[in-house]
Amino acid sequence: MTPLKLITCDALVGLPRKPFAMFRPDADDLDHELARLEISAAVVRHRQCVENFPHWGNDVLAREAAGRANWIPAVCLTPDGAPDDYSLAATMVRAFASGMRIAWISPKEHMFSPRPWCSGKLYAACVAARLPLLVDYRSLTLDDVEEIMTAFPQLRLIVTQVPRFGRHRSLYALLERHPGLHLCLSSAYSVHEGLTDLVEKFGHTRFVWGTSYPEAEGGASVALLMYAALSDAARAAIAHGNIERLLAEVKP
Repeated sequence: MTPLKLITCDALVGLPRKPFAMFRPDADDLDHELARLEISAAVVRHRQCVENFPHWGNDVLAREAAGRANWIPAVCLTPDGAPDDYSLAATMVRAFASGMRIAWISPKEHMFSPRPWCSGKLYAACVAARLPLLVDYRSLTLDDVEEIMTAFPQLRLIVTQVPRFGRHRSLYALLERHPGLHLCLSSAYSVHEGLTDLVEKFGHTRFVWGTSYPEAEGGASVALLMYAALSDAARAAIAHGNIERLLAEVKP
Protein backbone atom coordinates (compact mmCIF):
# COMPACT_ATOMS: atom_id res chain seq x y z
CA MET A 1 0.00 0.00 0.00
CA THR A 2 1.38 3.41 -0.99
CA PRO A 3 1.83 5.69 2.05
CA LEU A 4 -0.58 8.60 2.14
CA LYS A 5 1.05 11.93 1.33
CA LEU A 6 0.45 14.37 4.18
CA ILE A 7 0.66 18.16 4.23
CA THR A 8 -0.08 19.82 7.55
CA CYS A 9 -1.56 23.31 7.22
CA ASP A 10 -1.42 24.72 10.75
CA ALA A 11 2.15 24.49 12.08
CA LEU A 12 3.25 27.35 14.36
CA VAL A 13 7.01 27.39 14.83
CA GLY A 14 9.03 29.47 17.26
CA LEU A 15 9.69 29.76 20.96
CA PRO A 16 6.93 31.21 23.16
CA ARG A 17 7.50 33.68 25.97
CA LYS A 18 6.54 30.97 28.44
CA PRO A 19 8.57 27.91 27.41
CA PHE A 20 6.99 24.51 26.99
CA ALA A 21 8.06 22.17 29.77
CA MET A 22 9.30 19.26 27.67
CA PHE A 23 10.51 20.61 24.32
CA ARG A 24 11.48 23.62 22.25
CA PRO A 25 9.14 24.12 19.26
CA ASP A 26 11.84 25.65 17.08
CA ALA A 27 12.72 24.95 13.45
CA ASP A 28 14.72 21.82 14.23
CA ASP A 29 11.94 20.40 16.36
CA LEU A 30 9.38 20.97 13.59
CA ASP A 31 11.69 19.23 11.12
CA HIS A 32 11.95 16.30 13.54
CA GLU A 33 8.15 16.18 13.89
CA LEU A 34 7.61 16.14 10.13
CA ALA A 35 10.13 13.31 9.75
CA ARG A 36 8.73 11.34 12.70
CA LEU A 37 5.18 11.40 11.32
CA GLU A 38 6.26 11.07 7.68
CA ILE A 39 4.65 14.39 6.75
CA SER A 40 5.74 15.58 3.32
CA ALA A 41 5.33 19.33 3.84
CA ALA A 42 3.98 21.94 6.23
CA VAL A 43 2.35 25.33 5.92
CA VAL A 44 4.31 27.19 8.58
CA ARG A 45 3.47 30.31 10.57
CA HIS A 46 5.96 31.93 12.95
CA ARG A 47 5.18 32.64 16.59
CA GLN A 48 7.27 35.82 16.49
CA CYS A 49 4.52 37.33 14.34
CA VAL A 50 2.22 37.35 17.38
CA GLU A 51 4.67 37.53 20.27
CA ASN A 52 6.84 40.26 18.82
CA PHE A 53 5.89 42.07 15.59
CA PRO A 54 4.07 40.58 12.58
CA HIS A 55 6.31 41.82 9.79
CA TRP A 56 9.53 41.15 11.69
CA GLY A 57 8.22 37.65 12.36
CA ASN A 58 7.72 37.19 8.62
CA ASP A 59 11.40 38.00 8.11
CA VAL A 60 12.39 35.48 10.77
CA LEU A 61 10.24 32.84 9.08
CA ALA A 62 11.79 33.59 5.69
CA ARG A 63 15.28 33.07 7.11
CA GLU A 64 14.37 29.83 8.87
CA ALA A 65 12.47 28.48 5.85
CA ALA A 66 15.41 29.08 3.51
CA GLY A 67 16.80 25.73 2.43
CA ARG A 68 13.82 23.81 3.82
CA ALA A 69 11.97 22.67 0.73
CA ASN A 70 9.19 21.06 2.74
CA TRP A 71 8.23 24.33 4.48
CA ILE A 72 5.52 26.49 2.89
CA PRO A 73 5.84 29.87 4.64
CA ALA A 74 2.57 31.59 5.53
CA VAL A 75 2.92 35.38 5.57
CA CYS A 76 1.24 37.23 8.43
CA LEU A 77 -0.79 40.19 7.15
CA THR A 78 -2.40 43.19 8.82
CA PRO A 79 -4.96 45.57 7.26
CA ASP A 80 -2.55 48.52 7.32
CA GLY A 81 0.44 46.81 5.69
CA ALA A 82 4.03 46.86 6.87
CA PRO A 83 6.08 49.86 7.95
CA ASP A 84 7.49 52.29 7.02
CA ASP A 85 4.96 53.15 4.32
CA TYR A 86 2.05 51.22 5.88
CA SER A 87 0.71 50.43 2.43
CA LEU A 88 -1.18 47.17 2.13
CA ALA A 89 -0.74 47.21 -1.65
CA ALA A 90 3.03 47.63 -1.40
CA THR A 91 3.20 44.94 1.30
CA MET A 92 1.32 42.48 -0.93
CA VAL A 93 3.59 43.24 -3.90
CA ARG A 94 6.71 42.60 -1.83
CA ALA A 95 5.25 39.43 -0.33
CA PHE A 96 4.28 38.00 -3.71
CA ALA A 97 7.71 38.88 -5.08
CA SER A 98 9.17 36.85 -2.22
CA GLY A 99 7.03 33.84 -3.14
CA MET A 100 3.94 34.19 -0.93
CA ARG A 101 1.30 31.55 -1.71
CA ILE A 102 -0.66 31.57 1.54
CA ALA A 103 -1.22 34.11 4.33
CA TRP A 104 -2.69 34.34 7.82
CA ILE A 105 -4.17 36.91 10.14
CA SER A 106 -4.35 37.12 13.92
CA PRO A 107 -6.82 39.93 14.65
CA LYS A 108 -7.05 39.36 18.39
CA GLU A 109 -3.29 39.52 18.98
CA HIS A 110 -2.79 42.42 16.58
CA MET A 111 -5.77 44.34 17.91
CA PHE A 112 -7.74 44.97 14.75
CA SER A 113 -11.28 44.07 13.80
CA PRO A 114 -11.60 41.16 11.37
CA ARG A 115 -14.87 42.63 10.08
CA PRO A 116 -14.95 44.17 6.60
CA TRP A 117 -15.18 47.77 7.82
CA CYS A 118 -11.58 47.39 9.06
CA SER A 119 -10.12 44.48 7.09
CA GLY A 120 -12.06 44.68 3.83
CA LYS A 121 -9.14 45.89 1.71
CA LEU A 122 -7.06 42.96 2.94
CA TYR A 123 -9.78 40.47 1.99
CA ALA A 124 -10.26 42.15 -1.39
CA ALA A 125 -6.55 41.78 -2.10
CA CYS A 126 -6.68 38.10 -1.17
CA VAL A 127 -9.72 37.57 -3.41
CA ALA A 128 -8.04 39.29 -6.35
CA ALA A 129 -5.01 37.02 -6.02
CA ARG A 130 -6.97 33.90 -5.02
CA LEU A 131 -4.73 33.81 -1.98
CA PRO A 132 -5.73 31.34 0.77
CA LEU A 133 -6.06 33.05 4.14
CA LEU A 134 -5.69 31.19 7.43
CA VAL A 135 -7.29 32.33 10.67
CA ASP A 136 -7.48 30.61 14.05
CA TYR A 137 -11.03 29.85 15.22
CA ARG A 138 -10.14 31.47 18.55
CA SER A 139 -9.19 34.78 16.89
CA LEU A 140 -12.68 35.77 15.75
CA THR A 141 -16.35 34.94 16.20
CA LEU A 142 -18.61 32.99 13.89
CA ASP A 143 -20.61 36.18 13.37
CA ASP A 144 -17.35 37.69 12.09
CA VAL A 145 -16.98 34.79 9.66
CA GLU A 146 -20.56 35.26 8.45
CA GLU A 147 -19.99 38.97 7.82
CA ILE A 148 -16.64 38.40 6.10
CA MET A 149 -17.88 35.67 3.78
CA THR A 150 -21.08 37.54 2.94
CA ALA A 151 -19.06 40.58 1.89
CA PHE A 152 -16.35 38.52 0.12
CA PRO A 153 -17.92 35.26 -1.09
CA GLN A 154 -14.88 34.42 -3.26
CA LEU A 155 -12.47 34.63 -0.31
CA ARG A 156 -10.62 31.36 0.35
CA LEU A 157 -10.82 31.52 4.13
CA ILE A 158 -9.37 28.54 6.02
CA VAL A 159 -10.34 28.33 9.69
CA THR A 160 -7.88 26.39 11.86
CA GLN A 161 -8.24 24.90 15.35
CA VAL A 162 -11.92 24.07 14.90
CA PRO A 163 -12.87 22.70 18.35
CA ARG A 164 -14.60 19.57 19.61
CA PHE A 165 -18.22 20.67 19.68
CA GLY A 166 -19.90 17.49 18.54
CA ARG A 167 -22.37 18.46 15.82
CA HIS A 168 -21.30 22.08 15.46
CA ARG A 169 -24.62 23.59 14.38
CA SER A 170 -23.35 27.12 13.69
CA LEU A 171 -20.41 25.85 11.68
CA TYR A 172 -22.64 23.60 9.58
CA ALA A 173 -24.85 26.60 8.83
CA LEU A 174 -21.83 28.64 7.74
CA LEU A 175 -20.58 25.85 5.48
CA GLU A 176 -24.02 25.64 3.86
CA ARG A 177 -24.12 29.40 3.25
CA HIS A 178 -20.53 30.00 2.10
CA PRO A 179 -18.84 27.68 -0.43
CA GLY A 180 -15.57 29.60 -0.05
CA LEU A 181 -15.25 28.68 3.62
CA HIS A 182 -12.68 25.94 4.32
CA LEU A 183 -11.75 24.15 7.53
CA CYS A 184 -8.37 22.84 8.64
CA LEU A 185 -9.18 19.71 10.62
CA SER A 186 -6.88 18.23 13.23
CA SER A 187 -7.19 16.42 16.55
CA ALA A 188 -8.81 19.61 17.88
CA TYR A 189 -11.88 18.37 15.95
CA SER A 190 -11.81 14.78 17.24
CA VAL A 191 -15.58 14.33 17.03
CA HIS A 192 -16.91 10.78 16.68
CA GLU A 193 -17.51 10.31 12.93
CA GLY A 194 -17.31 14.09 12.61
CA LEU A 195 -14.96 14.14 9.62
CA THR A 196 -17.07 11.53 7.84
CA ASP A 197 -20.24 13.52 8.44
CA LEU A 198 -18.67 16.75 7.15
CA VAL A 199 -17.55 15.07 3.93
CA GLU A 200 -20.94 13.40 3.41
CA LYS A 201 -22.75 16.73 3.75
CA PHE A 202 -20.34 19.16 2.07
CA GLY A 203 -18.04 17.06 -0.11
CA HIS A 204 -14.30 16.71 0.41
CA THR A 205 -12.98 19.81 -1.37
CA ARG A 206 -13.60 22.20 1.56
CA PHE A 207 -11.27 20.57 4.06
CA VAL A 208 -7.52 20.50 4.64
CA TRP A 209 -5.53 18.75 7.34
CA GLY A 210 -3.39 19.87 10.25
CA THR A 211 -1.57 18.55 13.30
CA SER A 212 -2.06 21.47 15.74
CA TYR A 213 1.73 21.65 16.13
CA PRO A 214 2.98 22.39 18.74
CA GLU A 215 -0.14 22.36 20.92
CA ALA A 216 -0.99 18.69 20.44
CA GLU A 217 0.53 15.31 19.69
CA GLY A 218 0.51 15.12 15.90
CA GLY A 219 -0.09 11.39 15.83
CA ALA A 220 -3.65 11.99 17.00
CA SER A 221 -4.34 14.05 13.88
CA VAL A 222 -2.83 11.36 11.69
CA ALA A 223 -5.13 8.80 13.31
CA LEU A 224 -8.14 11.11 12.86
CA LEU A 225 -7.55 11.16 9.11
CA MET A 226 -6.39 7.60 8.59
CA TYR A 227 -9.21 5.91 10.51
CA ALA A 228 -12.10 8.07 9.32
CA ALA A 229 -14.62 6.26 7.11
CA LEU A 230 -13.71 8.07 3.88
CA SER A 231 -13.14 7.09 0.30
CA ASP A 232 -9.53 6.98 -0.86
CA ALA A 233 -10.18 10.03 -3.04
CA ALA A 234 -11.61 12.05 -0.14
CA ARG A 235 -8.78 11.05 2.21
CA ALA A 236 -6.11 12.02 -0.32
CA ALA A 237 -7.84 15.33 -1.07
CA ILE A 238 -7.92 16.30 2.60
CA ALA A 239 -4.43 14.98 3.27
CA HIS A 240 -2.74 16.96 0.51
CA GLY A 241 -4.78 17.49 -2.66
CA ASN A 242 -6.96 20.38 -1.55
CA ILE A 243 -4.15 22.53 -0.18
CA GLU A 244 -1.99 21.78 -3.22
CA ARG A 245 -4.83 22.92 -5.48
CA LEU A 246 -5.40 26.10 -3.48
CA LEU A 247 -1.72 26.96 -3.59
CA ALA A 248 -1.50 26.24 -7.33
CA GLU A 249 -4.44 28.53 -8.05
CA VAL A 250 -2.85 31.64 -6.50
CA LYS A 251 -2.60 34.42 -9.11
CA PRO A 252 -0.44 37.28 -7.82
